[in-house]
Amino acid sequence: MKILGLILARKGNQRHALALGKPLFLYTVEAALAAKSLEQVVVSSDDPAIERLVEGTRAQFIQRPEELASATASMDDAARHVCRWLESHEGFRPEAVCVMQGNIPVRKPGQIDEAIERLSTLPQATAVCTAEAVRERPEWFKRFVDERTQQAAPYLPGTFGYRTQDFAPLYRIDGAVMVPRLATLYAYESDRSVHAWLGPRTHLLIQEDARYSLEVDYPDEVALAEFYLLCERYGPKWYEEWVRQCMRDEKLEVGSRK
Repeated sequence: MKILGLILARKGNQRHALALGKPLFLYTVEAALAAKSLEQVVVSSDDPAIERLVEGTRAQFIQRPEELASATASMDDAARHVCRWLESHEGFRPEAVCVMQGNIPVRKPGQIDEAIERLSTLPQATAVCTAEAVRERPEWFKRFVDERTQQAAPYLPGTFGYRTQDFAPLYRIDGAVMVPRLATLYAYESDRSVHAWLGPRTHLLIQEDARYSLEVDYPDEVALAEFYLLCERYGPKWYEEWVRQCMRDEKLEVGSRK
């Protein structure tokens, strides 16, 4: 299959934040360039700073139009813009598009190729996407019925159990790897329902660890991203010796005060 790798990195949010000294979105670029199944890797953004960073890689930068770069613009419209630009300017038309959000810094090694391989073996699938198991149940959520007093009511009507095992599993598409067929992406252009652009037969790859689904949208999530990146680099228990050393130092400090 001819696959386009597409990284979406709109200006703003936390994409410029540094994680272990590197801009967050560059981790996505590196993961895409390491994949064996992507014929071409493109970064779509309206941000000149991101363009300058992409120039130092083997990825191609395509300027995103202003109307597709607002906070309310949809990622599928941005993806269609890139596909049409490549076809009209370079004659490149992929069979599927591997969309990767630029604010997800940690990806499981080989998962991009795994998702593409799965799509190739499922001819009836309209898309293959990574997803994480939902830990917090929407049936337990509350909403305000009076914002002034902050009186709350159930978010969903009905009577529900209070144990996780009382519910069927739920999964959230995480945006790490989403591979719709190009025909599906175009066919659902006018459909604005959630994830319509992935088509009616979306297959999921469930993440084995929460770190592969982390979207960095808030400043406090940068520190968590750095922790997960260190887990990838040095193993899941890399911090144990550091903790032991801190405890030894703390004991020495307490002892010196006696």
